[in-house]
Amino acid sequence: MRPPRMTRVRALALGVATLLATLAAAAPDDAPLWYVVAIDGTPAGYVHQSIVSRGDGTRSTTTETRLVVTRMQARLEFGSLDTEDEDSDGQLKRVTSRIHSSRDETTLEVEVQPGQLVITTGAGGQSYRRVAAEPRPVLGPEGIRSRTLHWLQQPSGPLAYATFVSEQGAAVAVTRRLLGREDRAGRPALYVLEQQIEGQPRPSRLLLDDDARSVEESEDSALGRISTVRTTAAAALAASGAELRDELYARTLLRANIRLPDPRRIERLRVRLELLHPADGWPTLEGPSQRVIASSPTERVLEIRRAQPGRNPQPSPVAADPDLLPNVLLQSDHPAVAALAARLRRPGLGAFAQARVLQDWVATNLQFDAGLAVAPASEVVRDRRGTCVAYAVLAASLARALGIPARVVLGYVYVGNVFAGHAWTEVRVGHDWLPIDAAIYGAGTADAARIALVRHGGELGISTGAVQLAQLMGNVSITVEGYALDGHWVPVPPGSAPWSTHERHYRNRWLGLGIERPVGYEFVQLDAAYPDMTVLAMQGPADNLISVRQLPTGSTGSGARGELGELGYTRVDRLQMIAGHRAFSGQAVGSSALAFADGADLWLLEARGPDAQRQLAAVAASLTLRH
Repeated sequence: MRPPRMTRVRALALGVATLLATLAAAAPDDAPLWYVVAIDGTPAGYVHQSIVSRGDGTRSTTTETRLVVTRMQARLEFGSLDTEDEDSDGQLKRVTSRIHSSRDETTLEVEVQPGQLVITTGAGGQSYRRVAAEPRPVLGPEGIRSRTLHWLQQPSGPLAYATFVSEQGAAVAVTRRLLGREDRAGRPALYVLEQQIEGQPRPSRLLLDDDARSVEESEDSALGRISTVRTTAAAALAASGAELRDELYARTLLRANIRLPDPRRIERLRVRLELLHPADGWPTLEGPSQRVIASSPTERVLEIRRAQPGRNPQPSPVAADPDLLPNVLLQSDHPAVAALAARLRRPGLGAFAQARVLQDWVATNLQFDAGLAVAPASEVVRDRRGTCVAYAVLAASLARALGIPARVVLGYVYVGNVFAGHAWTEVRVGHDWLPIDAAIYGAGTADAARIALVRHGGELGISTGAVQLAQLMGNVSITVEGYALDGHWVPVPPGSAPWSTHERHYRNRWLGLGIERPVGYEFVQLDAAYPDMTVLAMQGPADNLISVRQLPTGSTGSGARGELGELGYTRVDRLQMIAGHRAFSGQAVGSSALAFADGADLWLLEARGPDAQRQLAAVAASLTLRH
């Protein structure tokens, strides 16, 4: 399997959506508003708002949003079309929303009734209804604009109200504070506001004109500053998408202080997290197999243990268990999902063994596709592709279809020298929640080299958990303080070096890796990080380059020989011994490679250049690997 690229664009889209929900800048009839959405100054898409007023004072506002983000040749598109109906007093009465975060469409309809919201979601021909208590008045766009306009005339304190945000599937509280006025060339002075949205870690900044219509709004995010700026239709439609620079992408990753050996088999992990912006606060970090053992306003020390099944049995769950019910994301009642689950049922297996059957099927039959953000189970089971979220969604949906309570977990997983955003599945067996991971595969329960941030059952749809993720994404650093492998605890003292070199020797005590560079070569790429899986490289004369990579073995069973084949080595032949491991060798024009498995790791040595084969053999002979 390929390492994950977390659907961080969903968090981005949620941030923009909450901005849009509070633009609330109803324009006069027949005068639509256009906005350019930019990420760190690069246009990424547009927003188009149009308003229709009726003779009875009621009003409908339609907002179209389109975002396109490209990273590592993967193009992710997000689109939505919202229509909000409100009465003559500006009270929201109805919302209809069509959301695209993958190939299919997810729909949302909300009826605002006294004291409650009736919410109907749909995808793949299935629909799901729920009722949420909502005692607050919920304002529509014109209601927000008119109250803001009245407040600006006599701003005696903050303005507070509630509005519905489709991407959160809920009404949220919004607080606005007047900061002053700002002059802009060619227009009257604009009102400058600070706006805090319920659940968002940081406030946004608004510029409103004299009619309380939004001119500009911006907020900080892990990907940089996200802004929506009023413009012309031509300029908005020309915003075709943002290419995320490497440094922006790196902000979303947690760089580890050491490399972990055999991460898919880590049994226990202790990490220290430190907030870069303490005012943003912490999400809930306590949960199954994960506890906070020390805390301060700016730091949390977590201990994560690999869960073990079979310790707390209890009777089977009842049908009304919410972790069994289908919803718009975990569509366990969809005919195709239910049919696949029935085909994968193995009579006589216990719940966890059955869940492992589902995990193996998903891991083997889905194809990783970074161009899809979040898709419901009906789409995943049909197309069999998607990000790590798709793997988690389908595994959880299949489990629910077989009567095994399941949910999706969003958080971080260790891969390639970083903790990267990821999604996996938890199933409940007895009293225990047990993690399984079909995308970053490990047999049995998932390893401890991960941090859970959000556990949810999909009831709110595709954006569940994005607010909590936004609290830490780009806002935290990580330090590994120790780990356990094969029952042996390895402490990592403060200030420990990740690796060392002396003359021609490289040593990584955490990986147990030692290697000697050939004469005339220099060590390079000693601190590479995901998606570059290089542990170290050696640059020689005449363009000779030797690299050493630590890869996950995955679930397909192709192993070292299969990896060489995937890399284009057509002459893969004899076995030889490297550091006590049986390795395959591969030859191609101008390059040579060796690959061998060590636990759940696959080590790949490649040499390129005129002297590739001979120098690779010398390096392989010097390699040691001991945990």
